[in-house]
Amino acid sequence: MRSLLSVPLTKLREFANRWLGSYRVFRYSNNPVYTRLTREGWQFCFMIAFILLGAALRNANLMVILAGSLIGMMWVQWRVCTRTLSTLSVSRRLPRTIQARRAFEIELNLKNPKSWLGAWLVLVQDRLVYAPLQKSIRSASQSIQLLYLSIPPKTVRSQRYQCIAQRRGRYQWLGLELTTRFPLGLMRAFLPQKSSMYLIVQPALGKLSPNWNELFRKRDSGNRQRQVRAMSDEGDFFGLRAYRSGDSKRWIHWRSSARRDELVVKQFQQPENQELVILLDLYEPNVSDENARKEYEVYEDTAVEFVATLVHHITSSNIGSVTVAISDSTPTVASRVSAKSQAYYLQERLATAHGRPVSVLGETLALLEREHRTVDHLLVISTRSMPEHFGDAKKASQATLGTAHAFWRSIRWIDIRASETSRYFTPTP
Repeated sequence: MRSLLSVPLTKLREFANRWLGSYRVFRYSNNPVYTRLTREGWQFCFMIAFILLGAALRNANLMVILAGSLIGMMWVQWRVCTRTLSTLSVSRRLPRTIQARRAFEIELNLKNPKSWLGAWLVLVQDRLVYAPLQKSIRSASQSIQLLYLSIPPKTVRSQRYQCIAQRRGRYQWLGLELTTRFPLGLMRAFLPQKSSMYLIVQPALGKLSPNWNELFRKRDSGNRQRQVRAMSDEGDFFGLRAYRSGDSKRWIHWRSSARRDELVVKQFQQPENQELVILLDLYEPNVSDENARKEYEVYEDTAVEFVATLVHHITSSNIGSVTVAISDSTPTVASRVSAKSQAYYLQERLATAHGRPVSVLGETLALLEREHRTVDHLLVISTRSMPEHFGDAKKASQATLGTAHAFWRSIRWIDIRASETSRYFTPTP
């Protein structure tokens, strides 16, 4: 008889443990709702205590009943505000591309999965903190608060707000916080939702001057470029595209512009695909002066934005491919970037590029040589002046690569601190 009953009892015990275990997981998986008394709530509690004291001294039953009703109101306040926030969830919707010093829109979706209880007067606070990889850079935060008046059961309410990131780099979300004081305002319930999400803000894109392509012209290719320009002036083109800043006015197709009510330019057939090589050299001088450090940060951001603008213009204009070598704390080479999808990841890498006091120019050139055995023209955009040994290709190669011959035929060094930069690039204010 015991053997026959042992099997059902064992199954019943396993079922009970499994059900209780699943209940514990469901109970503790949700974020707890915390409550705090407001200023009005503390005054309400003082009034309840005063009524109870008077009831004890006067032996008045009506005052005890009054105090009990007030205590019931406090319990209703606690119960309603905690149940209002429980199971609520918030999700963000961000744009794909976010640039520095340019407003972008963030959408917050507040979802109420309850089947019968709605939510009222819910305040959502969102906070974004500048969190670069370098600990020495100061962090600055931005916070926003949005009020949702009513969220019916099984519905989603959305609100949007605009935000501006002043600097490029990595930002971190500190999480969302939901608060409510509904219905009586005697107690404030808040539901924190921690998050470890990061946001990459790409460098701001400036404007290139019409003569920006002089940076990549070779000395011995003037006749060839004049021939291509002559072909373009004769009207040998294969399509039209929207006008961009820096395009020549001679390329404007006036008849099509008048028909479309916007400026369009001729898109010429390129005789061959150009390949441009850019080296971004970020070298931070080891200084303790705060003003000098801030001045370097301005030069560094200008250099990065210059390269980012060149990459954006080259990839969007279909004039060829670009190779960018970044000489910073982690040297990187992005080889033959020609599509916008590839440029997107390169822009994110430029967003987190920061210099350091130790120069890694030689290591970066070695990585670049592995990708390109020979470079016709190397454009260097740097935060410092050109070293003395770079005046001679043989000395430069021996000093940086340890070889007798340089892998570049010609080099153009642009110091971002000099006035030469303004001839080709204007940063976005």
